[in-house]
Amino acid sequence: MSTTYHVVHYRRFEANAAELKGSTLETLCRDALNTQSKSTKLWSRPEDRVFDVKDGEGRKIFLNKVADLSTAIFGEMCLAQAKDLQALLSMKPSEIKLSDLTTATVYDLGEREAPEGSQFIRGLAYWMAIGNHLFFVKTHSMTPELARLYLDWLFKDRAGIVSSALEIALNAQLDRTMTAADIGDIRSLRVTGKSAPQVISVGPAEEQKEVSTSRRVADKFVQMQQAVAVVAALFGPERAKSLVESLGPKEYLAVDASVKVRGSRTENSRKSFQAIANDLADASDAKVQIEGKDGQITDGDAILRTKMPFDLPHEGSNLLEFYNVADQLQEVYSRFVKDGKIEA
Repeated sequence: MSTTYHVVHYRRFEANAAELKGSTLETLCRDALNTQSKSTKLWSRPEDRVFDVKDGEGRKIFLNKVADLSTAIFGEMCLAQAKDLQALLSMKPSEIKLSDLTTATVYDLGEREAPEGSQFIRGLAYWMAIGNHLFFVKTHSMTPELARLYLDWLFKDRAGIVSSALEIALNAQLDRTMTAADIGDIRSLRVTGKSAPQVISVGPAEEQKEVSTSRRVADKFVQMQQAVAVVAALFGPERAKSLVESLGPKEYLAVDASVKVRGSRTENSRKSFQAIANDLADASDAKVQIEGKDGQITDGDAILRTKMPFDLPHEGSNLLEFYNVADQLQEVYSRFVKDGKIEA
């Protein structure tokens, strides 16, 4: 059987403990799916497990397969989009005139809608809730924020098992990392990685330069325009322009930046910092180092995630074998607990 490697992402479910009254993410999922309508539980009503994102793009999330494993809840979320078209190449050749000088034989490129009664999948997430721990593998356009929005809707609007005012968060685990030591409140983040070379204009077209940039805290990519802005803020616009123009064909401009919070932390700044950390956790090719009140992590990746092999239903498939994913996510949970990265 063919296999492929995917990143297993981790989030910790957080909400007002007093309002939850001892419930965890796992028990909330179980309770929501056990809610009944006309004597039928939600497990048996796939049409009632569809969440309309209402973002103006016609996107909907389908909670398709979902299973109670007694020690966890495991399922798959499918992201679809209304009026979606799929590019299609017809392999029947035809001769057409492309210009005054060119007549060519080509294949016809067109688009088609999904067959009636079906939808194209634009994103997919396999997820598992164990206690307040959430593990997931995502593909294409599926994001952790979409998963959070789905759970928020499921608990509040669909099942009505929590207050509509309850704030639900899925936070990346940054305080506990490669060791069991707790480094305390996060004071700074440094993110390094690679991105594709960028091309910018600093004058006439012949003066354009190719520049390789680095991934940093303030944005998923520090594009060249942003890099120039950082240099200009430090040395002035004239020196920044002169520096870019002086780059040779094999020279690259990189900006190394970090964000630090000094002084007494506020609740708002802590939440903002956590939001940045969650965004960084989605950048799977970036390496994150953190500094806290009681120590720092400089070796390895401070984001809690790992790569795992998964079985494919068949060669070249875009899907993963459902039960194999369940086994692998439980294996990741066991490893993280054993290594002291999370608490059982």
